[in-house]
Amino acid sequence: MQTPFARVLLIVVAATLPLGACMTAAEQQAQARAIAASDDAACRRAGAKPGTPAYVKCRENRKNQRAIAQTEAQHAMQRSMWTAQQMNTQQWMFRPRM
Repeated sequence: MQTPFARVLLIVVAATLPLGACMTAAEQQAQARAIAASDDAACRRAGAKPGTPAYVKCRENRKNQRAIAQTEAQHAMQRSMWTAQQMNTQQWMFRPRM
C-alpha cells in the first residue's frame, strides 16, 4: 500500500510529464538547475559534504528516486488509458440494439 505522499508525488509527476515537452531549452536548463539545487540542499541537510562518497551516493539516490517516480507515473497513465479503452470497448460491445 502506498503512502499518501507517494500518491501525491505520482500525481504531480504524471501531471508535469506532458508539460516537459513544451518547455524551451532555457526552461529545461532552469529546471535542471533547480533540481540540482534541491538535491544539493537535501544531501547537505542529511549531513553529506560535497566531494564525499556519502554525498555522491545521496545525489545518485535522489536521481534514482526521480526516475522511479517518473516510470511509475508513466505506467499509471498507461493503465488509466487502457482502462478507459476497455470501458469504451465494453460499452460499444454491449450496447442495446434497437
